[in-house]
Amino acid sequence: LEVLAGVLSGSGSARLPRELVREQQVAASADASYDLYSRLADIFVFDAIPAEGHRVEEVERAWQAQVQRLKTSLVGDDELARIKAQVVADKIYEQDSVFYQAMQMGILETVGLGWQRLEEYPARIRAVTAAQVQAVAEKYLVDDQLTIAVLEPLPLDGKQQPAEH
Repeated sequence: LEVLAGVLSGSGSARLPRELVREQQVAASADASYDLYSRLADIFVFDAIPAEGHRVEEVERAWQAQVQRLKTSLVGDDELARIKAQVVADKIYEQDSVFYQAMQMGILETVGLGWQRLEEYPARIRAVTAAQVQAVAEKYLVDDQLTIAVLEPLPLDGKQQPAEH
């Protein structure tokens, strides 16, 4: 799921910012994330802000198209290598801070995995295959597990206006 999140939004050249924001221009921003070390069953989160003149439904359709693409075609070798290198580099750079190292060790111990997993992380990410990314998308990114929440901003003038999606 970490690599899947990286494919979707690990950098400015990842699929969501590239395709939904810059190419299709239906979103002002689009992101996907997953908390690997949550104590409880965690969620894979997609969040986006529709671009001016676009509706939530348009962004949702574009997101669903990306999910379908992940389920039906393998991530390319170059894209996958780039994403895995970035995911590993992000974790390694986080360890530049003694505070963050201690925090990561504490998180791993708290969720019952043991601090040693910190050292295993790079090899585990590097071992992820395109077929595994596809299998994870097929298993977890399914409509019967989907929850959509739309946050409506309060009007600045204090007058309630009907929501438009």
